[in-house]
Amino acid sequence: MAINNELNNQMFLLEVAIVPQAFVPNHQKLTQRRGKFFLKVSSERMSEEIRSIHRLGAKILSITPTATLSGKSQALAWWLEVYTDFPRCLYYFGPFDSATEAESHQADYLEDLRQEGAENILAQIKQCQPLTLTQEL
Repeated sequence: MAINNELNNQMFLLEVAIVPQAFVPNHQKLTQRRGKFFLKVSSERMSEEIRSIHRLGAKILSITPTATLSGKSQALAWWLEVYTDFPRCLYYFGPFDSATEAESHQADYLEDLRQEGAENILAQIKQCQPLTLTQEL
């Protein structure tokens, strides 16, 4: 049984920058853009999220415990984060009031992307505040 103490429940706000990858060929002549977003992560999911961010070629700019922030920053909305290999993009759909609401809309958004020709679609629901909703990587 896990111990439910303050350390296990601690939340962090990650500031993440998306930077174009110089070594990825841009066969589709897509514009490579920079972007930045904020992601709220629990201490127990921190290492998994950091690995995911690095796999996307993003850079973590800062990690801040939410306890040190004002109440406004702690009330982040829920978003559906979708990564596609073709086109190589990161999309955010939302905001939603809850993870359940985001999940109820997930299938429709993914079907729209499939109909537009997107390939290798990965999706997850996150509590964050993206500054750019569509980012070509």
